[in-house]
Amino acid sequence: MSNHFSGFTSATVNFLSELSKNNNRDWFNEHKSDYEKYVKEPSLALIDVMNDRFDDLGVPYISTPKASMFRIYRDTRFSKNKDPYKTNIGLFFPYVRQKSENRPVEAPGIYLHIDANEVFIAGGLYMPLPDQLRAIRERISDESKEFLSIVKKPRFLQEFPAGLTGDTLQRVPRGFAADHPNADLLKMKQYLVSSQVNQEEIFTEQIIDTIEAKSLALAPLLTYFEEAIP
Repeated sequence: MSNHFSGFTSATVNFLSELSKNNNRDWFNEHKSDYEKYVKEPSLALIDVMNDRFDDLGVPYISTPKASMFRIYRDTRFSKNKDPYKTNIGLFFPYVRQKSENRPVEAPGIYLHIDANEVFIAGGLYMPLPDQLRAIRERISDESKEFLSIVKKPRFLQEFPAGLTGDTLQRVPRGFAADHPNADLLKMKQYLVSSQVNQEEIFTEQIIDTIEAKSLALAPLLTYFEEAIP
């Protein structure tokens, strides 16, 4: 398989749609060749192309099969939902300034989600570990102006019009001033952005440029997190 990515196809979306109606091992095993051809192969080609693109841009997103491609198999051990397969494509590009294959457990990054009904690109820090969250809060507490200048940049808001979102605490966490002028940022337990993408884009190389634009807009925020995290 070459690293040329020319887009997903309607067969990709059709496979994900059918899988959501037939989420069982028998159906999947019967249609595994469709999964390989319409989901896995174009996903790997896109990962390959994004690896070259990120290198050309000089931004430290990691784009490798190991780091970027989520498995189709769901971990059902601790879930009430026992469906064995995910019904979406998920590609994650961790942002690690010191590039290595062994990314931290919870690296900041950018994520592409494709299912039968929607496509979106999200990013930030989804489930920070307690030490990471503490370090980020401490940096925001000391350097909130820099943080606000990043998330208010026109380029950032152009790519992520909804701005920063995520679960929050009801009160400022212990150890921080309750009357801090940016208490709302210190209460955050996640630092996320998300933006809907027109499904048509995944059928051409346009999705490459869209990932690029959003990843460049997000990079200063991820750098801020990376610099904060010990």
